[in-house]
Amino acid sequence: MVTNLIYVKLGGGKIKSKLLLSVLLLFGLAIILNVSTASACNVTSVNSTPKVTAIDPVNKAIVLNTKVIKIKFNTPIKNGNKFIQLKSISNGKINPTETSISGETLSIIPTTTLTKGSSYQILIHSGSVEDLSGNGVHIFSTSFMISPITLAQMKDGLKRAQNFYNTNGRLPNYVSYGTLKIPIAGFQEIIGFQGMKINGYTGVRPVYITSDNINGQSADNGRINTIVQILKNMGIHAYNLGLGPDSHMTAITSSSVSKNALIVNIYGGADAGIIKEMGSTWYKNLKGTKKVFTLFWPPAQVITGLTFLPRAHDDNYDPSSFKGLAHPDQYLKNNGYSYLYSNVLSTIVSNIFAQSKN
Repeated sequence: MVTNLIYVKLGGGKIKSKLLLSVLLLFGLAIILNVSTASACNVTSVNSTPKVTAIDPVNKAIVLNTKVIKIKFNTPIKNGNKFIQLKSISNGKINPTETSISGETLSIIPTTTLTKGSSYQILIHSGSVEDLSGNGVHIFSTSFMISPITLAQMKDGLKRAQNFYNTNGRLPNYVSYGTLKIPIAGFQEIIGFQGMKINGYTGVRPVYITSDNINGQSADNGRINTIVQILKNMGIHAYNLGLGPDSHMTAITSSSVSKNALIVNIYGGADAGIIKEMGSTWYKNLKGTKKVFTLFWPPAQVITGLTFLPRAHDDNYDPSSFKGLAHPDQYLKNNGYSYLYSNVLSTIVSNIFAQSKN
């Protein structure tokens, strides 16, 4: 029987230190216990700050009007110093807001009307919210834009752009509203967030990338950002949708993710439960017209040709009767999904580009 284990929380895992049950002098034992306790406290305070796991609207989203901004953390939170700002990116003006907290989610509500066509930055300053132990969040920011046109104007502009495309076989250079001229790429991005597109145009879907926790926050975010930048250089609208075990669900449920988006989910392991979930009617209804592409990052298990994928060790959401999934590669394909196993960025980007085409 293993006894006397000290568990120290560190980045989602656990450190185990077994105290040797030896015959020690009283003062020597006291010193050892004091040092162990001090080390545990130091590790916890440094590594247990709340982390952002989801944002709605997603970073750089285009929304129709002023709305509640919701930021979800990886742990229940409470008010800290409440230093939270909504700032106009164009002129630096701070807009008044109200905030509320429910469990793991911080809600930020603008109390004045935001300007159409303007972009805004949310600044979550250090210590503005805390976990229930009093550990403050590190500074965090995200941004969004208020659409310069209404939904009715979008529909009108789409009708005119569609007629132009049907007549000329190409897109117009811009869509105009009086003196306002919106370049066609920008117009497509605006209407894309509302699930609209120009029929017949063989363009590409906007790409939203999520990732499991694989090699640490810095490395995982860096990987996504590198892919996003390459895609942007290719003329594709691409976004980093964040990290975490539930980020793949944020991608298909967030109202600010374009309805014709390509969702790219990066996993560091092949989870039979998640793969099975993707084939369910429930998941497909949530996904709607979005397209989902799965990327398995080594050392994830290779599922191609695999006869049976056992249930993941950390699967705490499936019933006990679920033991795993037979032929997971065929299961994905039969349900209309493509996947890739690779850690070569050039291969990954070319596959994402091919998947993004309508």
